[in-house]
Amino acid sequence: MTASSSLDDANVTARSAPAVTSGLGGRLANQGALLFAGFATAQGFSFLRNALIGHGLSKGDFGIAAAITLVLQLVETLSDLGTDRLIVQADDGDDEPFVANAHLANIVRGVLTATLLYVAAGPIAGFFGIPGVRWALEIAALVPLVKGFLHLDCRRAQRRLDNRPQLLIEVLPQAAALAATLPLIMSSGGYAVAVWLSLLQAALMVLLSHALAERPYRLACDTAVLHRFVTFGWPIWLSAFPLIAVYQGDRIVIARLGGMEDLAAYSAAFMITMVPGLIAAKVGHALMLPVLSGARGVTEVFERRFARLSEVTAVATSLYLLLFLAAGGAILPLAFGDNYTGLGLVVGWLAVMWGFRMMQAVPGMALMALGHTRPLLVAGVIRAAALLLTLSIAFNGFGLAAIAASGVVGEIASLLYVAWRLDRERPGLLRVFLVRVLALCPAIVLGVACAALFTPHLGIVAPVAAAALAGALLTQLTGWVAPELYRAVLDARLGHAEHTRH
Repeated sequence: MTASSSLDDANVTARSAPAVTSGLGGRLANQGALLFAGFATAQGFSFLRNALIGHGLSKGDFGIAAAITLVLQLVETLSDLGTDRLIVQADDGDDEPFVANAHLANIVRGVLTATLLYVAAGPIAGFFGIPGVRWALEIAALVPLVKGFLHLDCRRAQRRLDNRPQLLIEVLPQAAALAATLPLIMSSGGYAVAVWLSLLQAALMVLLSHALAERPYRLACDTAVLHRFVTFGWPIWLSAFPLIAVYQGDRIVIARLGGMEDLAAYSAAFMITMVPGLIAAKVGHALMLPVLSGARGVTEVFERRFARLSEVTAVATSLYLLLFLAAGGAILPLAFGDNYTGLGLVVGWLAVMWGFRMMQAVPGMALMALGHTRPLLVAGVIRAAALLLTLSIAFNGFGLAAIAASGVVGEIASLLYVAWRLDRERPGLLRVFLVRVLALCPAIVLGVACAALFTPHLGIVAPVAAAALAGALLTQLTGWVAPELYRAVLDARLGHAEHTRH
C-alpha cells in the first residue's frame, strides 16, 4: 500500500462510524489470521462432533438427527432480522440505548420462535414421516428461547475490529459440545443426542456472552430504534425464505421423497463442504462489513478495499475448490464411515455451489455497508428459483449428484445479480468483481483433473497431494489472480525493507 492510500484509509476511518483505525492493513492481517484460526477451530469441533455422531448412530438415526438440526437451522434463519449486523453498521451502533433495544428485539425473537416450534412440532414430525420424534422437537424449542438472551456486546467490539469475544463465544461452546458427544451417544443411544448438544451449546453461548461483555445487560424499548431494526432487517428476513427453500429445501425434498438414509448421505456431503465455506463466510463477514462500512464515504478507498477483499476471497475459494474437487470423495468416508462411499460427485457439486456462495459474500457485504439490503432479497428469490429444477430432478429420480448440481445454476445467477446491483451503486465494480470470479476457473479445471486421475480407491494421500501441488502452482500466480493484493504485499515488503535500512 502506498503512503497516499494509507493516508486516505486513515482519513476515511477517522470520519466513519465503525472504529476502524489507521494501520488497517496490519490489523486486517492480524484479525484475519485470528478469525480464521478461531472459526476453523469452532467448525472443526462441529465437524468432529457430527463425524462422531455419524460413526456412533445408524444411518437412519443420523438422518433423524440431521432432520432435527435442519429444523433448528430453519427456525434461526427465518427469524433473523440482522439486528447484530446493524450494531456493526450503524453510526450509533456503539450507543448503550441502541444495544439495549437490540437485546429486547432478540428476546422477542426467541420467545416467538420457540413458541412456534413447540406448537408445530407434531406437524413437522409428521411431514418428515417420523411422528415419534415429536417430543424431541418440543424440547428443541428451548434452543431459540435460550439464544434470545445473548449479550450483543461482542458486536460492539467488532466495530473496532476486535473479534476476540465473538470467537470465544463461538469456540468454547463447540469444544464443550464435542467433549459431551460420546457420553451423550452412549447414554441416549440415538438421535436425541442432537437435541441435548444443541441445548448445551446454546446455554454456553449465552453464559459466555454475558461473562465477556464490557457493559451490563440492559433492555430498552424505543419505538424509533426498533423501527430502524425492522427497516434494516426486513429485506434480510424476507430473503431468508427463498434461501431456505434452496439450502434446506433440497434436504427437505430428499427427506420427503428419498427417506432418512438418503438424507443422511446428502447431509454428510453437505456438512463436509459447508465447514470451510462457513469458516470463510464468517471470517469474511466479520472483516468485510466494518472495513467497507468505514470507507463508504470515499469512493476511491471503497473501491480499492472492495478489489482486495474480492482477491483474497478468490484465492481462498480456489484453494477450497481444489481440495474438495480432487479429494472430496475420499475425505467423506474417512470422516463419516464406510456407509458414505461413492459420493464424490455430490461433494464436488456442493463444493462448487459453496465456492460461488463464498464469492458472493463480497458484493453482498458491500451492498450492506452502503445500507442497501433489499437487493439481497431479490438475490434470494433468484437463487430459490433453482428449487424448481431440484424438484424436477428429484421427482424424476436423477440422484443426489444432480440435485447438488442444480444449486450451482441458481448460485451463479444470484451472484451475477448481486454484482450487477452493486455496480449500479458504484459503477465499475461489476467488471472488477467478475475478473476475480473468473480466476476460479483454473482451480475448477485442476480439481476435476485431479479427481479423474486419482480415484477414491487409491486412498486419500494421492488426491490431497495433487491438490496441494496444484494449490502451490496457483499461489505462484497470485500476481495474475489478485493484482491489487499482490501490489499491496510488494508495497508492504518495500516499506519494511526501507524501514529496516533506516
